[in-house]
This record gives sequence, structure tokens and C-alpha cells, in this order.
Amino acid sequence: MKRLLALILIAITLLPQIAFAKPAVPSWRDHHPWSTEVAEVTIDGVTIQAEIADTSQLQTRGLGYRDGLDEGTGMLFDFGAPSNRTFWMKGMRFCLDIIWIEDGQIVGAAENACPEPNVSDENLTRYPSGQPISYVLEVTAGTMAANGWSAGSQVEIRFPDDPQTP
Repeated sequence: MKRLLALILIAITLLPQIAFAKPAVPSWRDHHPWSTEVAEVTIDGVTIQAEIADTSQLQTRGLGYRDGLDEGTGMLFDFGAPSNRTFWMKGMRFCLDIIWIEDGQIVGAAENACPEPNVSDENLTRYPSGQPISYVLEVTAGTMAANGWSAGSQVEIRFPDDPQTP
């Protein structure tokens, strides 16, 4: 009898919480989380703290659906091996410099790539690397020009698991 009363009391206590609880609706962000790892990308002496996009999920989302980047930050796409790459501005809310990196240097870029809000996905401008690359760095538009970076600028990438040098 005591067990039955205890169960009834628990049911009465929880019923309002269950009845009025909002169902958990997974958001797009739940399936495409932001990167939590950061690499230091140094180009001609200027260091950028770059979120690492090294999985298909992170690379697909990129910087889409954000309102901007803090100064000195960006996103580094690590593809693991050189291949021709093509980027677009799907879901973007701000302009970017898209920097192609291979063999420790900038090999090209799509500078001042801007969102196209009223263009369907299939008609968005595509930005091809033009040659096989292993890395792409996205930074706020104008960063390349402000720092004088161009093809041939030296790039050093330090990943979080790289041993620290004294």
C-alpha cells in the first residue's frame, strides 16, 4: 500500500512537468556543431587563431550562419591531402577572403567573396582553388590586403597537438 501511495505521489508531482514540457526539437546546430579545436596559422609573421574544420560536418557548415568573426580569427579547413577544392558562400552573412594553402605557402585566394542572399544554391558563385591544396583559411574580407599577403606568402600551421617548441 505504501508503494502504491508513493507512486501516486510521484505521478502527481511529475504530471504538470510532463504535461507542459516542450518537446526537445533538435536544431541544425545540434547536428553540425562548431569546431572546438583551434590552430595557430602564422602568415608572414601575423598569427590567426583558426577554428579547425577537419570533418565533413564541420567543413559543410564552415562559417555559415554566423554574423562575423573577431579580429585575428578564422577557420582552417584541413583536408588531409591535396586535391582541387571549390568553395561557395552558402549560409554566409559576411564577406570573406578564402585562402588556398599548400606546401607552407599561399598559392592563391578568392578575396572579398561576399554572400549572395537572393540567389538559389545552384546559382551561387563557386570559388575553385585552381590547383590541388590541403588547407583553406577563411578570414574576414580585406585581411589579405591589410596584411600584404599574396601568393608566395609563407604559412606556418600549428595544430593543438603539435609539440611545443621552447
